Amino acid sequence: MGLTHFLNGFKLLTAPGVRLWVIIPLLLNLTLFVGLTMYAIQQFEDLMGWLFNYLPGWLEFIAWLFRILFGLLLAVCYAYTFTLVGNLIASPFYGLLANAVYIKLSGKEDEAPLTFKTASVIAWQAFVREVQKLGYFLPRLIGVLLLCLILSFIPLVNFVVPAIAFLWGAWSLALQYLDYPADINCVNFKTVRQRAGSDKGLSFTFGSIVLLGSTVPLLNLLVMPAAVAGATSLWVEHFKQDDCA
Repeated sequence: MGLTHFLNGFKLLTAPGVRLWVIIPLLLNLTLFVGLTMYAIQQFEDLMGWLFNYLPGWLEFIAWLFRILFGLLLAVCYAYTFTLVGNLIASPFYGLLANAVYIKLSGKEDEAPLTFKTASVIAWQAFVREVQKLGYFLPRLIGVLLLCLILSFIPLVNFVVPAIAFLWGAWSLALQYLDYPADINCVNFKTVRQRAGSDKGLSFTFGSIVLLGSTVPLLNLLVMPAAVAGATSLWVEHFKQDDCA
């Protein structure tokens, strides 16, 4: 079901009245993608060099395994960082994108057209909300990273590190994108977490697909707006109640 809404998000991006709000964040994401990808590659090589300096000689034969392990961890960190920063920068447009998709899915396209004043309010509200969400995500992200760092030095246990990072990333991205349609429906972030938690399987599935898509270079440029649209579809069908809209 999560995959269905994610794929539906891609279809919605080309709908009349929706695609206008995709172009600008797409250009912003492209700029971010170039810089962050180059940085991630450099950091991976530096990390491998540092790690292999401390690797005992008798373990050199499994150096390839450590490269795969930390490569997976870095891929998750890269995807999550790209999404976190990209959403902060493009949040005003994602708020407007979620609003356009919500109007289309709710059958309210015949209502009065969006005015500049209304668009400004939605955009600013989305940006403020994004900043507020950082207060929830950042402390927990730091905690997860510290846990992963500690576990990575414990033999055998370190194999669960990518799984821990992935699960956190999937859950937080589900909340991240569900919050856009929730915001335009007057639902606070605490309630978003409660409703997402009422169907953790669906939320984790959607977040997992978004996270996996975010690890694929170039595809991740479209994943973010598609995730906004897909999460709006998911919200309308599964999580919306009698909210202000």
